[in-house]
Amino acid sequence: MKQSGWKMGMIALLLTSAVGCSSAQSPEQATTQQNQTSEQPSQNTSTQAASSEQAAPSVSIDEKKAEELLAQFQNQTPTKVVTISVAITEILHELGIAPVGVPTTSSKLPAALDSVPRIGTSHQPDLEQIAKLQPEFVLGPSSIKDSVDKKLKPAGTPTAYLPVDSLDELKLSTVVLGRLFKQEAKAEQLLSKIAEQEKSIIETTKGKPTPKVLFLFGSAEALMVMSDQTFAGSIAHNLGAVNVATDTLKQTQTYAPLNMESIVAANPDVILLVAHGDPNAVAKKFEEDVKKNGAWEKMNAFKNGKMQSLDFSTFGTASIVNAPAAYQQLAEILYK
Repeated sequence: MKQSGWKMGMIALLLTSAVGCSSAQSPEQATTQQNQTSEQPSQNTSTQAASSEQAAPSVSIDEKKAEELLAQFQNQTPTKVVTISVAITEILHELGIAPVGVPTTSSKLPAALDSVPRIGTSHQPDLEQIAKLQPEFVLGPSSIKDSVDKKLKPAGTPTAYLPVDSLDELKLSTVVLGRLFKQEAKAEQLLSKIAEQEKSIIETTKGKPTPKVLFLFGSAEALMVMSDQTFAGSIAHNLGAVNVATDTLKQTQTYAPLNMESIVAANPDVILLVAHGDPNAVAKKFEEDVKKNGAWEKMNAFKNGKMQSLDFSTFGTASIVNAPAAYQQLAEILYK
């Protein structure tokens, strides 16, 4: 999209969201509207166990949290699981675990899962299909636990949940699933490879001016600010960028309603959008609104020409597989 068109659309989106989002909105609500998931933070208190001696950069996880997550399975290794999460599906695939059912999604799943039955979306699971598959557990993202439980618990379907929003959470869930399915070596190999790539890309940004970045998620109907606890936000944080939502606006929610006045005052250097739908159509829809407000043109992001949509295939869903590409793309946008 041309810069001017995008710019107009962005402003319009922001204006619309500022009006439309009058109260805090949970990540799952945003997901329901946008077909995307979200979630919450984790702490780093201990070091990944594992056995590897040559694993270059170590991967830290919250061991207490890992134990809590594993406790859901009552010391049993399931032999039949269904996933309603793209992120969890990817992790299982990397660990060599084949679910008996995977989510119906527009996201690209590994080709090896093409013949695996689809069980509906994460927010609208097909209860009849899941029942046919007779899984020992349905694995879902922690962010939508309450809404999924309301659907599955009455049917007596066993569920377990894993955090998969930020990169730290993806790493934690990879370790947990590795232990659950006794695939610790594969989990360690995957995480070590990612850690090496992380380290390499982060090194390229050292010594460069630290940008202030604002991440937005949504569409014309619902635009939200993304904190460090989102996939894109967590990677930008690791790259040393200052997330306006977290560091300047002090947002404590993973996804928070947009506050135009605060954003203008924060004056981000870069504004990045994870958009659903057709950005061009959105831009056209709101061009008139853009003309009514010139406040956005005063911000550094506009002056710097640093407002753009992120690649949805990389940033649309939290993904341990996409982490290296996400690092590379964000490093180029934020520091070039």
